[in-house]
Amino acid sequence: KESGLDRDASAGEAHQAVPREFFQADFKVEQHQMFRQPLQVSIDREEEFNTELIGHLDLIEVSLFEHIRRAQEDQLFESLVKLGEPIQTDLQATLGSVHSLRTQLRSVQRGQLQCGMAVGRLARRKQRVAELLHRLDYMTNVKQAQPSIEMMLQGKDYITALDLLESTTSAVETHLKGLVSIKHGSSRLSNLCSTFDRVVEADFVHHSAKAILVAVDGACASGTEASVGAVDVELHGSERLGRLCECLARRSLLGYSLSSTLRDVLLSQMKKALKSRVRALLEEAQQSQPQASATEEILAGSTGTAVAGSAEAVGGKDGATQPSEEAAAPSGDSAPSKPPASEKAGSGAAEIATALGQLSFEGFLVFWRLILQDCADTADRFRAYASLVHDAVAGKGEIEVCNDLLRLFEVVMNFLLQKVGVLLQARESVHASSEIADWPRFLALSHDSLNRIRALQDSCRQRLSPQTPYIGVDIRAGVRTILYAQTKSIIEDFNQKKLVHIQLVLEQERWERTDVPGEYRNILSQLIGRPQLYSKDEAMKPQGVDRYLHVEGYPFIAVPAALALVQVLNSYVKLCSDIDSLAAEIIQRMGNLLRLFNQKMHEYVFQGQAVRNKTLKKLTAANLALCSQCCGLVAQMLPGLQANLQTILQKEQPQQEQQQQQQQLATASTGTASRQLAASMVADLSKIASEYNDHRNALFDKLSDLLHDRFAFHAKKWLSAAHPELEADSLAWLFSEEPGAEGQEAQERLQPHEALNSLVEDITKMYRALFKTLTGDSVRRIFAKAFEDMASKFDQQLIQVAQEFSTPTPPYEDKLGFTLGDRFAQDVAFLRTELENLSGISTPIGRLFQDMLQHIQVRLPASDPLKALHPAMLSTLQRVGRLPEARTAAQEDG
Repeated sequence: KESGLDRDASAGEAHQAVPREFFQADFKVEQHQMFRQPLQVSIDREEEFNTELIGHLDLIEVSLFEHIRRAQEDQLFESLVKLGEPIQTDLQATLGSVHSLRTQLRSVQRGQLQCGMAVGRLARRKQRVAELLHRLDYMTNVKQAQPSIEMMLQGKDYITALDLLESTTSAVETHLKGLVSIKHGSSRLSNLCSTFDRVVEADFVHHSAKAILVAVDGACASGTEASVGAVDVELHGSERLGRLCECLARRSLLGYSLSSTLRDVLLSQMKKALKSRVRALLEEAQQSQPQASATEEILAGSTGTAVAGSAEAVGGKDGATQPSEEAAAPSGDSAPSKPPASEKAGSGAAEIATALGQLSFEGFLVFWRLILQDCADTADRFRAYASLVHDAVAGKGEIEVCNDLLRLFEVVMNFLLQKVGVLLQARESVHASSEIADWPRFLALSHDSLNRIRALQDSCRQRLSPQTPYIGVDIRAGVRTILYAQTKSIIEDFNQKKLVHIQLVLEQERWERTDVPGEYRNILSQLIGRPQLYSKDEAMKPQGVDRYLHVEGYPFIAVPAALALVQVLNSYVKLCSDIDSLAAEIIQRMGNLLRLFNQKMHEYVFQGQAVRNKTLKKLTAANLALCSQCCGLVAQMLPGLQANLQTILQKEQPQQEQQQQQQQLATASTGTASRQLAASMVADLSKIASEYNDHRNALFDKLSDLLHDRFAFHAKKWLSAAHPELEADSLAWLFSEEPGAEGQEAQERLQPHEALNSLVEDITKMYRALFKTLTGDSVRRIFAKAFEDMASKFDQQLIQVAQEFSTPTPPYEDKLGFTLGDRFAQDVAFLRTELENLSGISTPIGRLFQDMLQHIQVRLPASDPLKALHPAMLSTLQRVGRLPEARTAAQEDG
């Protein structure tokens, strides 16, 4: 019994010791844990794994041998051999029964299903026959529909024709697809579709061109900007256009028709219509040239006929499009009118350009207003047309029709304005020589009309509201560029005339004082932006003359050139206010004029060109002083002019910004850059004012140099030639104890150097000439610098005298009053006595004499008895009042 238990334990040990995964039916070697760990670990544990697997194999073999042995002991294999024959007999019987059952089942199935299969075949045949009959009906309908469609096309019943065409096409593509017998009918139907597309597109293009280019009788687009966004104008055949748009939209051809076919036809007919309209207006203008007083009357009378010319050029009988040479009247039954004589063969662009050049300014203004009115009316009709097309096809699949309409609006108006610009260019030479005063009216009319056209374009964009934002261009750019170029040319011509005028005035200027007419008060007030002193009526009356031109409270003596400059500058300011769009160009040229005026003044006066041109015999101190007054006048006037220009620019800026916000101008950055440039030009006037101040200072220095040159001339003789000989008793007054009693005698016995009389005369003349022209501060400034240079010159020459001058005896002796130093002191006393009446320059004179006495004391050697200055000489001259006391002189110096 124990041995049996041991055998059972050894037989079950394999199942317990060997892992169960090895006994599973779906076990694979690659699933073993060994292949799931790192390679290095597998390599390191290779022997351990081999030993473990060998042990498992041994256990399995032992267990297998034990089970076989036990089966042999229990005679299991012999019992299985004895049961083999009965089992085989049972299996053979079972197979026979199954075969018999299958044979019976096939017989039953064959008898029951044969009738059902026959019924199914008959049902399928019936269905095919019904389908065939149905297709034959479709083929009959398709064949009968084609003549109906052709008849509807002839009757222009496009909607019904399109419905029938679409249903027929759908039937062919859905129910008759692939049939050989329908190929001929399908080909005819395809040709009929193409014919339908061509006919509808042609009719659409014709009616669209008529609606855009021809105004309805009695209906004209308003010419005022306030009407933008109001009710659309009435169009020719609007209902029919709506149906045509619907047909093209359903055929997915509307976008192509708008962007290609209609565009080409519109451009061609618009060119003919514009040429016809221009010729009609020119013939009317040639018959009666308008005068300035009758301009508004002609404008009012001609506005009603503004559309008629376009109607004659585009609309014909029953709306048929005709060339401009065979233009029909607006009425549907009237016969085409004969072309006028000017439209015969041989007339062309040259003839139109010649006729435009022959128009007066007022005549062209009327013509230009009517042409721009026609452009605005065309834009207004196109806006209504775009709204009609958009509403007709809304929700019918034409998503991009909005952008196509906006693009077509841009192309058409660009083309029209381009041709209008050619008309404007034809008068370029005439406009270049036109009056500058008339040009602002022309610019205002042009910009107002162009802005209205732009507003209509923006209104059209807002109405269509495209899903994809459309970014177009500014359709006004071409005409505005031409206007800018011609305006710039007129400004340049105006500037050249003013430059020539100023140069001529300066060439003829004699630099003599002139009285200021009273009207210059108002001119100066306008120039610097101050309230005018007189009204327009009072300004027409005689206002007398003024001796000075007052600028910001400062009086200035004027010369004719300065008055001419003030008048010219005022014309520039007025032009800048009238033509604000080119303010930068105008201010720049104004600055160039100011610089030219300053340059020419410097050449003619400072450099002496006026003398070389023989305008002046010689250049005097009075001429230099008047030139400096002119410089001071301009420098004082420029800050006020600068502020006035800034005010003008600031007044125009809010208006431009408001227009940009309302119309969403695409040129906003350009306008901003233009204003910034104008502001920089205004700021440059400060530099010009400093240049005039520098010129004025240079003239003051030149006046100082003239005085210094006269001193150098006289000082050369004074300090190089000996003094006149004195008598023995001529200086008795030096020893008097009563200065009051001997003063008159002392004055009579002062015997200066003979060169000093001429020096006193030159200084006195210079003082009187300058004091008549310049202010006291300016005169003192000139003389202070001159006297400073004179003192320096006196010091330099005195050093040379001390070293080189020989003191002959006589006239010099070693006695009080007879030495060289004493005689120089007496000369200074003489100069002070003669010049003390020049009260306006008393301080510079006192400083000059103090410096001279100091140089005499320092430079003349005390060791030389013939050159030394005796202190008693100075004290005596001070005692008799011919030289100031030392304290007084020091105070004057302070």
